[in-house]
Amino acid sequence: MKTLIGATAVAVIAAGFAMPASAQKTMRIGMVTINDTQHALANRFKVEIEKRTKGAIKVGVFPAAQLGKIPRQIENLKLGAQQGFVSPPGFFAGINKAFQVPDAPGKFKNFWHAHNTLTHPDFRDKYLRLAEKAGVIGITIANYGPIGIASLKPIRKLADMKGLKVRVLATPMESKAARTMGMTGVPMPYSEVLPALQQRTIDGCASNAVVMGASKFFTATKYITITETGHIPSVLWVSTRWMKSLPKAHQDAILKLGRELDDWTSKQAFANNQKIEKVWKDNGAEVIRLSAADQKTMMSKLAPLGDEFLAKDPKTKDMYALMKATAAKASDKAPK
Repeated sequence: MKTLIGATAVAVIAAGFAMPASAQKTMRIGMVTINDTQHALANRFKVEIEKRTKGAIKVGVFPAAQLGKIPRQIENLKLGAQQGFVSPPGFFAGINKAFQVPDAPGKFKNFWHAHNTLTHPDFRDKYLRLAEKAGVIGITIANYGPIGIASLKPIRKLADMKGLKVRVLATPMESKAARTMGMTGVPMPYSEVLPALQQRTIDGCASNAVVMGASKFFTATKYITITETGHIPSVLWVSTRWMKSLPKAHQDAILKLGRELDDWTSKQAFANNQKIEKVWKDNGAEVIRLSAADQKTMMSKLAPLGDEFLAKDPKTKDMYALMKATAAKASDKAPK
């Protein structure tokens, strides 16, 4: 009997170790956007990692929330049921509040200053491991682009913002930013925003022109105001549980490729942001920018919010201080 039990145990253990060996060849990367920079990043990663591992890792790319809404995909990532996910880091604030720090308005001079701050080794390496204890690490970080507001009615001046209900991320700082400009911030999953605009349950959405254009928001909103109050980071996240099941050589290949794709992804994003205004206009929308006076007033009102929400909070103050220190020495020029 002992011999039989022992043999059975060995067989079960052997089977248990055999399953991850098979599973490690599959990597599903999800996102809630489609035909945008995040989608392009996942596709590029797929091609490169399959080549570098000689087909040992097979990648599937699932845009447009095919793997579920953001909370579900994050949970699956933590459990190892999903291996990759591309999204702004702000959605991970429930795991670690410090993910909010790049969302502080008015901290970046331009697109490339934001990129160079986020990808600087002093900031990047610590920031991308803020969720490591929860089973998630970031392997690529890039600047998706500046914030704008797609709206049912035109926003041509600051006064036009008053009374609008605008979708924002579910953070107190974003809600306060909306209130500061006279709007009501409405937290909402991204996949629900376009139907809400079509049904006129909200008046607009604060996001990036590229992601909203790729999702065809111009079918419901004929106005987009490029406010540039901040820049949206995007991260390729990987399950650490899945990573640990891989041979070290494959883990190293994933991390190396992820770092290489930082610049590639931001360059894609920069080009997409340059092109997207024509897409909106070709689809009958008006692209608006505030006057220099209104832009200056708006930024002066929003700039203190980072210090108000992040500088004094024990859970965010160190990473916020690190970001500001890194921004002070980061270049505002495009990488070569």
